[in-house]
This record gives sequence, C-alpha cells and structure tokens, in this order.
Amino acid sequence: MARPTLVLTRADLAGRIGFEAVIPVIETCLAAHERGEDLLPPKLIVELPGGIAACLAGYTKAQHALTLKCGQERAANRQRELPTIHAHVLLYDPDTGELLMICEGLLPTVLRTAAAAAVAAKHLARPDSRVATVIGAGQLGRQTALAAAQVSDLEQLWICDALPAAATALATELRAAGLPAAVATPAAAVAQSDLVYTCTNSTQPIVPANAVRPGTHLSCMGADLHTKIECAPDLLPRCRLYADSIAQCTARGEASQAIAAGLLPAEPFVATLGAVIAGTAPGRRGAGEITLYDGTGLGVQDTAIASLIYRLATDLGLGTAVRFGAT
Repeated sequence: MARPTLVLTRADLAGRIGFEAVIPVIETCLAAHERGEDLLPPKLIVELPGGIAACLAGYTKAQHALTLKCGQERAANRQRELPTIHAHVLLYDPDTGELLMICEGLLPTVLRTAAAAAVAAKHLARPDSRVATVIGAGQLGRQTALAAAQVSDLEQLWICDALPAAATALATELRAAGLPAAVATPAAAVAQSDLVYTCTNSTQPIVPANAVRPGTHLSCMGADLHTKIECAPDLLPRCRLYADSIAQCTARGEASQAIAAGLLPAEPFVATLGAVIAGTAPGRRGAGEITLYDGTGLGVQDTAIASLIYRLATDLGLGTAVRFGAT
C-alpha cells in the first residue's frame, strides 16, 4: 500500500525549525550541487497579468529526494488584504513516485534563503565582521537577521525598511530575542556595516554605492527577476561577485541590470558559492575586498529543507496524513 501524504500547514511548521539545523543543510546542499550530484531543471517563470508564477524542481542525491515548488506573487493582494505570496512544496520519493509531503511553501523558502545568505557571509565575509545591516523588515528580513546572528558575533544589527514602523517593530522583536538591533536608514546603516543583507522586492536601488566600505560583504537575496534590483549598479564593478547559479544570476539576479547596462562584463562572477564551500574556487582574497553574493534561489535548496521538514514532522507527529489514492 502506498504511503500516505503528510500535509503540513504554516502553523504546523512555525517555531519548529531552527537555523542550527537549516544552515548546515543548506551549506551542504550548495557544495553537493557544485559537485554535480543533483538534478536542477531551469526555473520556470510565468508572467501573468496580475503578477508572476514561479515553478522550481530539484533532485538531491544526498537526500535522494525530489521536490516541486510553485509560488505565486501578487502585489495587488495588499489591497485585497491577502498575502502577496502563496507557495507550496511537494516532496516525492524518486524511486516510487509517491507524494510524501505537501507543505506550505513560503516559510521553507524564507528559511532556506536566509540560511544561504548567512552561509555566504560565513565563507566570504571578513572573520572580524561585527556590524550588520538587514534591509527589509518583512518575513525574509526577520529570518535573515536570526540566521546572520548564527554565523557572526554581532555587536550591532541595523534594521532598515521603507516603512519605519515595520523596521521599529522588527528591531524591538530582535532585541527581545537578545540581538543588538536598532533602526537606521540604509545609507547610514551600510556606511557603518561589515555585513549587508538585502531582503526586499525592490525595483529601485536601495544600497548606495558610496556608502559601502572596503571590506564589506553583501548577501543580496531579493532580486530574482530582471526588474528587481537592490544595489546601485555602479557598486557592482567594485565587488568580487559570487552566485548561487551563474546562469540564473546573469539573467535575472542582482547583477543582471549592471550586465545589461555594460557596467559589468557578460560573465562577471568569480564562482558559485557552492564552489567556494567545496574548496574548488577561491573566496575573499584580502581584508579590503568587497564581496557580493547574488542569491536567486535553487530548487535543490527547496529539496534539502523539505527533506529536513519531513524528517522532523515524522519524528514529532506533525501534520495530517492523507491517502489521495484511497477508495
């Protein structure tokens, strides 16, 4: 008899998964992918009249698992009092084809994205980095701040957002969790920071080029479409650039607009982050370099975290078991 499908809601998952588990899983996933152990079809993006749909698939040898994720983004949902993003992850046994799990997809996506940002800082930032800026006080910004604190001994954490009330609320929450958080404007915060994490859906530059000091590391996680941008394009020629996927980042990542404008060469990336983790490519060469990680998101990251969630949910008895094929 086929195994049942475990259905997990956001409420089932919230508060159950910590970065002490997620960060090593994503770090291992990126290195394994660089070694060619996975299958990663191109990301499918469908531009619709009201927004976009994105479909990602990934098979990982390490977990021996396959996932499909479909996400929908609708900016107008703010006026409808609905979430702007809906997403779901499906986890399959690649041998039998059984659907093992369906889970709410936004929280896993935010967790694996935040973890990748932190992994990039772990491998590319100066070891003495103590001051960080998180730009974007939404769900990704919140989780990125928590992930950043796992890989750096932070003495100051600046929170920035276009909505000052959102930045203040997040900084208050983070202080209650024991982090040294305060609110500042992006220009003021970046000018004082060793680490910069961008976590927005912005279509206009937020990080001014002249505010970024030598020796800074940036993890840019918001731009996954050619229309999105978080850093001033003239900053990027000053940076040593790394990608999660060079093909994806060249086409629609943070660097894509600078490439299109001729500010960067057609192939501006030193290597993938996975290659740095695996030890097959060099990372930071000196304390004065500016390093930038362009993270557009990989389907194998979804597979890695979905496998983690499935193991956790099975061990803890979370979710609802459904037999779709039962008569």
